[in-house]
Amino acid sequence: MDKKKDSDKHSEIDISIVEKAIAGDPIALAMVYDSYAKDIYRYLYSRVGNVADAEELTAQTFMAVIESLPRYRHRGYFSAWIFQIARNKAIDFFRKQRWELIDLPYDAAYTDEVTEQIIKGQAYEHLSKLLKNLKEDEQELIRLRFTAELSYVEIARLLGRKEDSVRKSIHRILERLYSQIEVQNV
Repeated sequence: MDKKKDSDKHSEIDISIVEKAIAGDPIALAMVYDSYAKDIYRYLYSRVGNVADAEELTAQTFMAVIESLPRYRHRGYFSAWIFQIARNKAIDFFRKQRWELIDLPYDAAYTDEVTEQIIKGQAYEHLSKLLKNLKEDEQELIRLRFTAELSYVEIARLLGRKEDSVRKSIHRILERLYSQIEVQNV
């Protein structure tokens, strides 16, 4: 394995830490967990829509990471590998549940003004409806880019697509959402 830093923005984990985690070093495993847990939880929460299931899936993800680390082969994008495991856990969850939900976390406590809360709530509700109307693969691109905060390169690696294709797809989705929002505001 190459000793240089992993090139994703999430972990900034030195590859030697990944190697130590592979060898079972509990401190290195904790560093991997600390680097990814919050983003994986947010991604999973955006998929399942509730805290308990997101926490359970996050735990399952890291158990699978620990079990799979001995088979990990570094190719420059550790985050794509770890998010693929999280993504697989979400897919398994929906196979078992046979339902799907996309929802973004929303907390109206960000503002003191009741009027602003209502306006934000309506805008959120409209955006949520627009997101639900996207195709599943489009929803997944939005989740990976904005909820999991993966780079275009990381998403491309995760989905087995070209970076330029991912970038263009997300750009088209955002343009379409923006125009749909503008139509409502006219």
